[in-house]
Amino acid sequence: MKLLIVDGNTESQAFCAKRIEAFNQSDIEMLDLKVKLVSDRDFAERVAEADVLVLGSGLGDRATSIARQAMSIVPWLHIIMFVTDESYGGGAFRAAHTVGVRKVFPDSASPLDFLQELVAIHAEFRREGRTREGKVIVVAHAKGGVGATSIAAALAEVASVFSRRTLLWDLDVETRDLSRSLTVNGAEAKVVSSWVNGSREISRESLRDALIPISSDVSVLMPPDRMAESMDLVCHTDGLNIVQRIVELSRVMFDVIIVDTGGRMGPATGGLLRMADTVLLVIDDTILGLTAVDLYLTFVKTLVGSTDRILFLVNPYSGALLGVSQIAAELEPAHHLGELPWRLPPVPNDPKGALWPGSGRTLYSMGQKSTRVVLERIAREIGIIEGASPSQGFTAPNGKGDQPGAIGSGEQQGGWLKKVFGKKALPNQQETQS
Repeated sequence: MKLLIVDGNTESQAFCAKRIEAFNQSDIEMLDLKVKLVSDRDFAERVAEADVLVLGSGLGDRATSIARQAMSIVPWLHIIMFVTDESYGGGAFRAAHTVGVRKVFPDSASPLDFLQELVAIHAEFRREGRTREGKVIVVAHAKGGVGATSIAAALAEVASVFSRRTLLWDLDVETRDLSRSLTVNGAEAKVVSSWVNGSREISRESLRDALIPISSDVSVLMPPDRMAESMDLVCHTDGLNIVQRIVELSRVMFDVIIVDTGGRMGPATGGLLRMADTVLLVIDDTILGLTAVDLYLTFVKTLVGSTDRILFLVNPYSGALLGVSQIAAELEPAHHLGELPWRLPPVPNDPKGALWPGSGRTLYSMGQKSTRVVLERIAREIGIIEGASPSQGFTAPNGKGDQPGAIGSGEQQGGWLKKVFGKKALPNQQETQS
């Protein structure tokens, strides 16, 4: 959110800016605040760049005419005005509202009141699509061995083909299947441990330090490097606050956040299920899988709150033991889910694609064309991507139209992953913050 602070001189501008300095750093980062200070003589040249115009009390009677002029230049601008306590008591806010000012505060108002107004504006921006609001996809499963990790990695690759900046979050704290399959390992996991043991705060800077870029658009967040912190993260109630903070920052920094829970349940994963835009429940087509899903749904529905955010993805075990319609028919009498959670197509059984772990590819780029088409359809259905399918007539860097090859620019021919060791800033994350 871009704030333009206008006041009569640098001293009064700085006084107004101090209100923002009083905000908690986490609130500044969550709102993605970027602040510029200008005088009333120069504001017209900069107002088109702003989301919110803040008029200081030093402007006096000129503030109303500035607000009117600003609204004529940028009709959708949000304007917040500060006035002296004497002017506020005299009803200065009445004239301000007639020219489009959203909120008038006296100078004695608490910075918290100002922050609450900015939070409300930010919420409106999110609803209107005016600010980045990364989608959170939580990939869960009722029993192991159903291919949830394969689906998480493949969807990340689909997102990157469509140039969607993506975070792959490995929350399988015991076996780390996602990280191991992508051959990701590094000291960055120590940063995650430091969040859990309290030796470092979760901020944009520390989140960047914790990420391991594996392509131009995809980064991995590993579990903590030590088992004690890993267990605390998923099992202790404090873990809920940690994952909530990570999600808040990630929504601002990424277009897509894909979380592989590894089937672990606790306060943290329960919180993620509630925060997710989509809970992708991967199931197989076996009788044992069906009974596991039946038990799993009895408590997951309560955690998620609304079943319209749950989508089932059938990943066949060996072809087609039970069809999607049969699985749905078995579960419907007990759970009353309706048709919408079953709208995703099943993933084709793909023995070749199943060999992806450690290959530098995923199920998406290693599997057959029919697998890629289905994965792209799934990605569209859950809002990860939009647009035409690159699988239709796609020519890979290696020249084979039936092979997606490397992601993005084809940095590593014949494989998706490009390890980036050492610290590198992620694209578009270098902005100066207040």
